[in-house]
Amino acid sequence: MTAARAATAAAALLVLAIGLALLRGGERQAAPLAAEPPAQAAQRLPPAAAAQAPPAESLPASLAGTSVDGALRLDAAGRFAPGPEALVLFDYFLAATGEEPPERIRARIVAEIRRRLPAEAAREAEALLDRYLAYREAARERFSADASLADPERRFQLVRELRREMFGAGLAAALFGEEERVVGVDLERQRVAQRADLDPAERERRLVELEEQLPEAERAARREARAALELREAEAALRAAGAGPAEIEAERERRFGPEAARRLAALDRRRAEWEGRVAAYRAARDALRAEGRAAEDYDAALEALRDAHFAGPERLRIEALDRAEAASPAR
Repeated sequence: MTAARAATAAAALLVLAIGLALLRGGERQAAPLAAEPPAQAAQRLPPAAAAQAPPAESLPASLAGTSVDGALRLDAAGRFAPGPEALVLFDYFLAATGEEPPERIRARIVAEIRRRLPAEAAREAEALLDRYLAYREAARERFSADASLADPERRFQLVRELRREMFGAGLAAALFGEEERVVGVDLERQRVAQRADLDPAERERRLVELEEQLPEAERAARREARAALELREAEAALRAAGAGPAEIEAERERRFGPEAARRLAALDRRRAEWEGRVAAYRAARDALRAEGRAAEDYDAALEALRDAHFAGPERLRIEALDRAEAASPAR
C-alpha cells in the first residue's frame, strides 16, 4: 500500500469513527445516577411531559416503518445497567429531533423505558435519559460555534473531557469506552499513515497492528465494508469490460454465495426503482419551475408533486436531495 493510499484509507476510517463520536458528543449526557440532573435540563424537559406517550400511529416520518434500535439491560440484582446500548435506544427516538417538540420525543423514550423495565429500574433509566439530554445540549453549546475546534484530535479530547465532567469517569467509560477506543486507534492509524519516514512495509505492519487493537465487532464491520467496496470496484471493472447481469451475479456468488447474490440483486432492483422515481419527479419539478409561477403557488404545487411521488421517510429523503442539489456549486 502506498503512503498516499494508506493515508486516504486511514482518513476515511477516521472520518467514520470520529463522526460517530462527535455526533454522540452532541447527543449524550449523564453523571452518577444518584445525582440530580442539571436544573437546565429539568426545566427544558419536565418529567411530567412523559406522563402520556404519543400514540404509535402518530410516529414522525423519520421513524415510520422502522423498529426500535438499542436495548435496556438489568444487572444481576435487577437494577438498570447503563451502557452504550441504552444510548442507542435514546438516539433512535432522538432521530426525530426537529420533527417533534423535545417534550414529545422524551415522552416516547420514557414510554419505551417503562414498557421494558420494572418501576425502579425504569426510574434509573429515566435519570440517565435526562442526563443524556443535558449532555447533548452542553456539547452542542460548547462545540457548534467554535471553528477553532476543527482539529479532530483536539475536538475529540474535549469531547472526552466533557463526558467525564458530566458523567464521571466510571459511567463515561461504561457508556463511551469502546467507542473512544475505536476513535483512539483510528487517530493513531492516521498519524502512522501520514508519516513520511516509514517505508511502505513498516507502515503496513503498524497499520495492521493497530487494526488488531480494535474490538472484534468493529473489525468484522470493517471487513464487511472493505468487501463491499472491493465488490463495487470489481463490478465496475466487469461492466467497463462489457459484462452483463449474469457475469455480475456470478462474481457476487463467487465472493459471497448465492443467497447474498440474490439479496444484492434485489437491492439493485430497489435502487433502480428509486432512481427512476427520482428522475420522473425531477423532470416534473423542473417543468413546474419553468412555468414561472409565483413563489407561494410554486411551493404548494411542489408539495403536491412530492406527495404524489413519495411517502413517509422518502419525503424527508427527497427534500434533503433537493436541498443538496440547490446548494451545489453546479447550480
